[in-house]
Amino acid sequence: MILYTMMPHELIFPEDEQSFSSQQVIACEAGNLIIEQINPEQYRVVRLMSGNPMHYLNEKYTPGTIIQAKPQF
Repeated sequence: MILYTMMPHELIFPEDEQSFSSQQVIACEAGNLIIEQINPEQYRVVRLMSGNPMHYLNEKYTPGTIIQAKPQF
């Protein structure tokens, strides 16, 4: 079977269930971000999914970037 996909091998065939289940997809102004939680206040960007190539030049969405969670009121 051949898979034609833009998704990385790690997301299609995760090494273990825990690494896959810790990731979330959130919407942002550039498209969708795949993030993983580091602690209750911080998340790490895993991947940006966007159809616009210019969005990938924005340093806010670089994989490995730490983002702060917004407080829930």
